[in-house]
Amino acid sequence: MRISRNLKNDHEIITRFISILGSGMLEINNNRFASPGFFSVAYTFISEYIEGGFFKKEELLIRVLQDIGFSPEASPISNMRVEQEKSHEVAEQFIEAVRKWQAGDEIARNNVGWFVSEYTSTMREHLERIKSLVIPLLEQNLSVEEEHKIAEGFNSIVFEADMENDPDKYEKMIKTLEDELSDWR
Repeated sequence: MRISRNLKNDHEIITRFISILGSGMLEINNNRFASPGFFSVAYTFISEYIEGGFFKKEELLIRVLQDIGFSPEASPISNMRVEQEKSHEVAEQFIEAVRKWQAGDEIARNNVGWFVSEYTSTMREHLERIKSLVIPLLEQNLSVEEEHKIAEGFNSIVFEADMENDPDKYEKMIKTLEDELSDWR
């Protein structure tokens, strides 16, 4: 129960972000006000919050799954790693397309939409797997003390040095994306 409680805030923030990113994607083709700057901010969120923090928490879960006997090659661990890698690769393709769009390449604008669609789909599946499979597996196999150690591990993971200076950085980033999306409409 502690694991799900400790990841709940991250899941809510990432789900909110994915929803906003998906809404931005829908505006790319239909709205001349859609801008690549929105997607640059989104990439920063992905690289700092998701890859720089959330995936570090998942690494802790992966180590625990291995410790209790799950194989890294054929289990939830391999699925998690594949999804993490896919999301990273798509995010890199996404930011490259954003840069081309910023340089005036209108074809890249459409590519941004494609990569955003792929990214949001991958992350939705990933979050659902964590919520419906990984967390229940851990909670069934761990003692309360072991869950407490995981919670302590989560607490020791700091997303970025900026997080210490501005604990609301990522909430503000999401609010910025929401405001820009609202301006497009």
